[in-house]
Parts: sequence; structure tokens; C-alpha cells
Amino acid sequence: MNKGLQQIEEKFLNIGDLFAMKFSDGLVFLEVTGWEQNRFSPYDEIGEIPANESSGFMNLDYKGDDILYMDDHNTKVIHAALGHSPSHFRRYTNYPEGQHRLRSIPNLSTPRSGDDFGYIDGEDSPYGRPTDAEELFIPPGVHLDFDFYNADTKAHKPLVNIKMREYNIRALNPRRASDAKQIRRIVATGSPMPIVPAGGMDRQIDYELKESWGVEPISFNEARNLGSN
Repeated sequence: MNKGLQQIEEKFLNIGDLFAMKFSDGLVFLEVTGWEQNRFSPYDEIGEIPANESSGFMNLDYKGDDILYMDDHNTKVIHAALGHSPSHFRRYTNYPEGQHRLRSIPNLSTPRSGDDFGYIDGEDSPYGRPTDAEELFIPPGVHLDFDFYNADTKAHKPLVNIKMREYNIRALNPRRASDAKQIRRIVATGSPMPIVPAGGMDRQIDYELKESWGVEPISFNEARNLGSN
């Protein structure tokens, strides 16, 4: 892919893979114990949008259900990417809904519909080949919403291709010796195991899953120092 982007299928994890999610409170470390791959295509519930206007922020609902949402009692994580067409549509994302705009630039205003920054278009993530231009890791209990802006001179109806893998996960317990060893592997220098944001790179959501996931977040330094005392 140009721009150094990868098709999202190349980034999906498999059983036994380890990763960490970064919340505002710290890191939570996870093992993939199973997965189910899904595709929703075409998502055509948005409707026609006039030239130089937007859809307004919306969940990607189908028959009353948010496609990218899981109830907060689940021990699961959604890993997803969206491609869309026509390519001139600009997609802006809030994670969580109504709050933090992804790809906001520090010291600049939050990108609004039509702004020339803070969006993904169909060149970045084509309908037929959704990419990691906006790679989403979504924990239970979190809704996202999206705004589609038509940058063309004619009205168009956007079509969205949602590719996602739903992981069954086990949360690693820093107080368990075998898990602590795995956690140190994830944060080791040069580790290929991903640390992914629950939200944007600059701001993450609060961790509210202790009841269902059974662990507390820890800092990167705490993770690096596990078992050193």
C-alpha cells in the first residue's frame, strides 16, 4: 500500500498472540484466546449527502444495533478498520462517541467537518481494501461515532466496508509470576507485540473493566520492572 499503509487483515492477531491496551489509567495486558472474523459490506445506511455537506456524527447502526459495540460484561476486544467510497468522502471519528476526535493536532482546534486535517478518506482506506490508516481497538462498553463529509461538487451516497476481528481475551495479571513474564516480553525493547490505544494516540479513555476483566492497569515502567525486586 502507498503511504506505508497495510491492509487490516495483515494486522489481525491470532490465538496465543499478546498485546497491551493503553487506557488513561495505564496499560492492561491481554492474550488472544480465540477470535471470530466478521465483515459488514456494504454498509449503506448513511443516505445521500449533498455537495460540501456532512452526515453529522452517527453510530454505525444496523437494525438498532451498533455494529462496533459490545456490552461491557464481555472479555473481548474488537479490532477493526473501515474502508469507504467514493474516495473523496472525508471520515472523522469520535472515540468515544461525542467526545475525543481522533487525529486532533495538539494546540490546534478540533477538526470539524470539511477541515483539511483530522480525517481519513477513501485513498487512505479504500472501500475494497480497508487499511490501518485508522486501526481501531475497541473494548466493551464503548461506542464510537463517525461523520462523513462530501468534498465533491455533487451529491453522493457513501458506502462503507467494515472489516473486524473480535478477539476473546484473557487479561494478564501482573501479580502472577507467569503472567508477569509475559508482560515483560510485551514491553521489552524491540518487542513486536503491539501496545494499542483505547482511543487516540494523544488521549485515551478511562479503564472501567475491572469487574469483567479482573485486573487493574499499570504504568509502562511498572510493567518493565515486574519481578525485579
